[in-house]
Amino acid sequence: MRKRWGVFWVLAASLWGVLASAGPVPLAVPLAQAVPLPPPLPPIVPGQFVKVEGTQFVLGDQPFRFVGANVNPIHGDTDRRSTEALFAALAHDGLPVARVWALGEGRPDASEWEVKYVLFRAGPERVIEETLLHLDRVLLEARRAQVRVILTLSNNWPDYGGVPMYLRWLGLPSDGIAKESFYTDERAHALFRAHVGRLLIRVNSLTGVRYSDDPTILAWELMNESTVDTPAGRQARLAWVREMAQFIKTFDTNHLVAAGLWGYAMRSERADFIAVHSLPGIDYVDSHLYLQNGQPGVSLGRLHDFLDDRAQLARFVVKKPLVIGEFGFRTDQGPQYRGLPRARWFAELLGRHFQNQGAGALAWIYEPFHGKPRDFGIYIDRPFTDDVRQVLRDFGTRVLRGEPFAPNPRLSPQQGVEPLYPVEQVLYGSPRPLGQWQRAVTGSLHLPLPPPSFRVARFARLGVWDGKPAVHFYGAESGEVEFRFLSPPPALRPPALAEIELMARLSAEWPGASAPADGGTLLRVELDGVPLAEQPIMTDDGRGTWYRFRSRDPQLLDKLLRGEHTLRLVVPAGPKANGLCLYGDARDPALPKSDYGPLRVTLRPTIPPASR
Repeated sequence: MRKRWGVFWVLAASLWGVLASAGPVPLAVPLAQAVPLPPPLPPIVPGQFVKVEGTQFVLGDQPFRFVGANVNPIHGDTDRRSTEALFAALAHDGLPVARVWALGEGRPDASEWEVKYVLFRAGPERVIEETLLHLDRVLLEARRAQVRVILTLSNNWPDYGGVPMYLRWLGLPSDGIAKESFYTDERAHALFRAHVGRLLIRVNSLTGVRYSDDPTILAWELMNESTVDTPAGRQARLAWVREMAQFIKTFDTNHLVAAGLWGYAMRSERADFIAVHSLPGIDYVDSHLYLQNGQPGVSLGRLHDFLDDRAQLARFVVKKPLVIGEFGFRTDQGPQYRGLPRARWFAELLGRHFQNQGAGALAWIYEPFHGKPRDFGIYIDRPFTDDVRQVLRDFGTRVLRGEPFAPNPRLSPQQGVEPLYPVEQVLYGSPRPLGQWQRAVTGSLHLPLPPPSFRVARFARLGVWDGKPAVHFYGAESGEVEFRFLSPPPALRPPALAEIELMARLSAEWPGASAPADGGTLLRVELDGVPLAEQPIMTDDGRGTWYRFRSRDPQLLDKLLRGEHTLRLVVPAGPKANGLCLYGDARDPALPKSDYGPLRVTLRPTIPPASR
């Protein structure tokens, strides 16, 4: 329904009267019947905006905390038709904040369906007014439901265009670290500012309210999950965030501005997270948190550690409110997740976050059912996820009522910037030492060490890849990977050794398919605690090259004839800590298999004088 409202329209009836006047709304009936209604949401009053005081939000003279949800009322015909029902469901569940992607970039020759139901721009010049009119309706329905909206202005990922489409518009590469040119190219800046400026000065066709004057909008978020990988990229993004926050505040002094970073795991990401959120133009700290994505050792303890660390930085380092802008746990695999009820994971996250005096948290994702379960779907019109909705309702009610949560004693000014989570991830490989020695015709002994056969590895981010172009182990930033192997069996064991050699195909480790030209790493090789070498390793090209490390240390060689041994490849912390890739067998048929293979330890025996 479209109905025109005056600029100073004020909600006089109760929330439920307003919703009733909008007509019937499809909700998950079992949930609606089983529980009482939450307290009414705070009214959206003209001229009254959410503000920041210290590390909390305030609305008028009252603290404002929230449980909310991510929603997508824009991208798709079904989603647009469900706009009214979507916001009514949020109000029904006592969730006063929604996060909406106000973005969509496409090719100039985009399909009719994309133009009608997805895009804000088809090419850099063509603005889709129909989508802007629908965004007007989104804000109207949000206001009627008394739900405030965080509008996200761009996307790091290619969903609905995003940064990759901006770069394609400019004829620039958009993969790997090449994507960081979005933050340095002034043409990309101008294209982004054009979209943002259009929204800032827009007057809603249904309410008559300029967006910059609409208290329905809680905040502008610069990007969804902004991600950079290089030191140069971090500096460029810092400058971009500063510039765009200032641009918004030039036209809009009413609303909060968020940076839109994804979060962090590694030390470099964490330091950059602090730097970006410390900018004066950024009003609150925002982080996404999906513990299961790429995180070994998923547990409630690890969940608490990540939440605690973010809260410590927000409260005592950056000193701004903290919002968990996206969080979720799989809902498409039944009511259990990793041995616990899935609702328990939602409850643990929300309980810990508000114990940490968090300001808000937004679940991913409230939506109508689209015919089959979605990985993180929380459905407004089916009972499949009512257990999750109930947890969100319960915590939403508690924070709306201002219920206190017991403080977390881990957080304090004294903790400072020291991490509260294990920065290094640990991955375990082969539990048994390797010992399949082979004798060559030269008399030397060879032991292959396939990359996945390591005993244990510790890096900021790590894993094993068994696809194209080659099998490889990867570890990011600083850390180490350790192999264990046995001495040759007595039948092969020579009386004495002249040399040990390690051959390994190596490179640094950077995400994606590209790396900076100066992105090499420093590697130290240790055998039974004895350094074999410390040398630079090439930057990451996805293929690496062969390196040889040798020793003729008589004590080490004598030791290698007996017992079990430890080979350790170490990337020390420091400016050249750019990770490590260990390559094994080729998986791409286009690669010459003879150029690839496992790491190899070679023992060369001493040749007796009589045999020379």
